[in-house]
Amino acid sequence: TKTEDEDEDNTNPTFLDKVQHLRKDIRNFIQKHNIDGHTTVIWSASVERPADIDFKTADELLDVIQNSDSSNKYDISPSIMYAVAAALEGCSFVNGGSQNTLSEGMSELYEQSYRMKMKDNNDDDKTTPSTTLFSDISTNIAYILGTDYKAGQTKFKTAAVEYIRTLGLTPRVIASSNHLGNNDMLNLTSKKTVQAKLRVKSNIFGPWKEEKDLDHQVRVMYTDFMLDEKRDVVEYTSLAFLHCPHTMLTYTRCMDSVLCVPLMIDAAVWCDYFARCGSPSARIARGTAYLFKIPEG
Repeated sequence: TKTEDEDEDNTNPTFLDKVQHLRKDIRNFIQKHNIDGHTTVIWSASVERPADIDFKTADELLDVIQNSDSSNKYDISPSIMYAVAAALEGCSFVNGGSQNTLSEGMSELYEQSYRMKMKDNNDDDKTTPSTTLFSDISTNIAYILGTDYKAGQTKFKTAAVEYIRTLGLTPRVIASSNHLGNNDMLNLTSKKTVQAKLRVKSNIFGPWKEEKDLDHQVRVMYTDFMLDEKRDVVEYTSLAFLHCPHTMLTYTRCMDSVLCVPLMIDAAVWCDYFARCGSPSARIARGTAYLFKIPEG
């Protein structure tokens, strides 16, 4: 005789099965630790390859999850499922990786008004694509933030370029390389995955849009012997008075994972603070922009 936990064959679970399981994990965590404040789910796993689907609306996102079968023909990454589960439980979600977890549809799901509408539809037994199989939807205020923590090398890069500009120099070439041997870098040996990382690393100079001729190149290398101790070399070449070239070289050594831990704490504290204040998502996105390579949310 099957037990209650064995009633369904979950050897090949659907996206909906996975999301519901994650929701249960979140609820169990909150109950086990007697958490009475705001809860934030932080994605700190290794970089994923970018998902091949971009959700424009929350209805589209939930409809794909809800109607998937065991073949899981749609490309939904684990981080997307974690983010959906967090939203439905009224928890904030922070995308510490460089993959495309955030989308217009995901941001809409985190809007309190959207989840209130979902709950009302369920209470009224209205069947809509996005609400049919989801129950106990939390309408607590929650935020989604990202993308990719801005720590160590990348944070110093932006500070260095600002320093160069205040000297009256014009940055023209920034050539950067780093190597280490942790699992995050191993994932970057995949062409699809490395494109996600290079996207966020290459876009960090967005505020200097007037620097149209700034050539920023990034290279990453997996060297297993180095483990988590990162090595980073960056050469900054700029134009000085009378267009004379000026070159500055920096070399950094650090434990890659340790750099991000304070940023995770900052993100959780800020989400709790802004949730208690009832602040809109746009305000917290601006307030926490310093944490990420590409501020989104």
